[in-house]
Amino acid sequence: MLTSAQCQQTEEDWFYQGVALADQGKYDEAIKAYDEAIRLDPTIAAAWSNKGVAFADQGKHDEAIEAYDEAIRLDPTDAAAWGNKGASLADQGKYDEAIEAYDEAIRLDPTDAIAWFNKGNSLNKQKKYDESIKAYDEAIGLNPVLAEPWIGKGKSLADQGKYDEAIEAYDEAIRLDPANVAAWGNKGVSLADQGKYDEAIEAYDEAIRLDPTDAAVWGNKGVSLADQGKHDEAIEAYDEAIRLDPTDAAVWGNKGVSLVDQGKYDEAIEAYDEAIRLDPANVAAWGNKGVSLADQGKYDEAIEAYDEAIRLDPTDAIAWFNKGNSLNKQKKYDESIKAYDEAIRLNPDLAEPWIGKGNSLDDQGKHDEAIQAYDEAIRLDSTDANAWYNKGVVLHNQNRPGSHEAFAKARELNAAKSIGVSKNETIWSPCRYTLYHFRNKGDHI
Repeated sequence: MLTSAQCQQTEEDWFYQGVALADQGKYDEAIKAYDEAIRLDPTIAAAWSNKGVAFADQGKHDEAIEAYDEAIRLDPTDAAAWGNKGASLADQGKYDEAIEAYDEAIRLDPTDAIAWFNKGNSLNKQKKYDESIKAYDEAIGLNPVLAEPWIGKGKSLADQGKYDEAIEAYDEAIRLDPANVAAWGNKGVSLADQGKYDEAIEAYDEAIRLDPTDAAVWGNKGVSLADQGKHDEAIEAYDEAIRLDPTDAAVWGNKGVSLVDQGKYDEAIEAYDEAIRLDPANVAAWGNKGVSLADQGKYDEAIEAYDEAIRLDPTDAIAWFNKGNSLNKQKKYDESIKAYDEAIRLNPDLAEPWIGKGNSLDDQGKHDEAIQAYDEAIRLDSTDANAWYNKGVVLHNQNRPGSHEAFAKARELNAAKSIGVSKNETIWSPCRYTLYHFRNKGDHI
C-alpha cells in the first residue's frame, strides 16, 4: 500500500527514485519506481529506457528489449535506448540485430563512443576483425581516454595472430587505466600465445593483485605454468580458479591435463568427468579421458570415450588417431587401420596416424606396407624419432638393410632406447581463455 506521501510524488520523483535505487543495485525496487512513473505518465520514454537497463542488469534481456522498444516507440531519436537494446541483443548472441541497433544509435549520435565500442565487440564475435578494429578506432578517436576500446582492438588483433600489435594496444589501455584487470589479463594471453610464459605470468599476477577473485585469470595463469611444465603450481592456480568458479568446465579439463602429466590418472579422470558433467559436449574432455583410460590399460572404456568425442565432433583427427591406438592394443588391427585412415583423411599433414597405421600393418605381418607408412610419416615430419625408430624395428626384424641408418637417425632425434613398437598417444593441449569483461551500457538517461 502506498503512503499518502508516496501518493503525492510526481512521475519525476518516481523516476529519480528509480535511478537512485538502480545505482544501489536494487533493481526490482527500481523497476517498481519506474513503473509508478510510467503509471503517472505513460509517455515518459526515459522511464521505459531505464527500466530496460534494470532488467538487463538482472540478465532479463527479453524484458529489457521490450522496455527499450517502448522507449524507442515513444522517442525514436533516443540513441541511448537503441544502444542499450543492442547490448541486450548482443548478450543473447544476436549479433546481426545488435549491430543494426548500434548503427541506429550511431546514426542518431555519431559521437557516441560507447555505441562504436559495442559495435566493435559484436563484429569481433562474428570474427569480422578488420571491421571491428575500425569500430574500435572510431571509439578511440571520439574518446581517447577510454581504455576499453583499446582492449577490444587488442583482442581483435590477437585473434588475427598479431600479438605484438595486440600487446601495444593492451599497454595503451593500461597506460590509460593501470587498474584495468581485463587489459592485464589479455596482455598475458597474448604473451602466452608467443611462448613468453614468464612475462605472461607477470601480467596475470598483476591482474590477480588488482582482482584476486577473477577466476579466468587464475585459469590462464595455470595454463602458462603448465606450458612450462610446472604442473604442481598449475594445479594450484586451477584449484583457485575452481574455488572462485566451480562451474568452469575448461579449468577442470586443464587440471586433468596437468594431473596426467604427473601420472595421476584416476584424479585426472575425475577432473575430466567433472568437466563433462558441466559441459557434456566438451570434446577435449572426452578425448583426454580416453587417453587416461588407455594409459591404465582400460581400452574398452577408452574407446567409448573416444567414440563420444567423435560423435560430438566427427572431424576430430586426434580422437580417431587415439581410438586407433587403443584398437591396436586390443589387436584389432583392421579396425585400428580404419581409424588411422580416418585420422589421415581428416588431417593429411599429421604424421602420427601414419606411424600408428605402420604399427598395425607390421603387427599383421604386412612389413612392406608398414615401411611405406613410416616413410610417409617421415616425409611429413622428418624430425619424428618414432617414425625412424619403428621403421628401423621392421627393417631389423626382417634382416633388411637400412635398419642401422634408421636407428642412428632415431638416436640423433632422441628416440626410444630399446627395440620395440612405440606408443604414440597424444593428449590435447590445454584450452586457453581470452578475457573480455567490459560492456558499457550507457546506464542512465
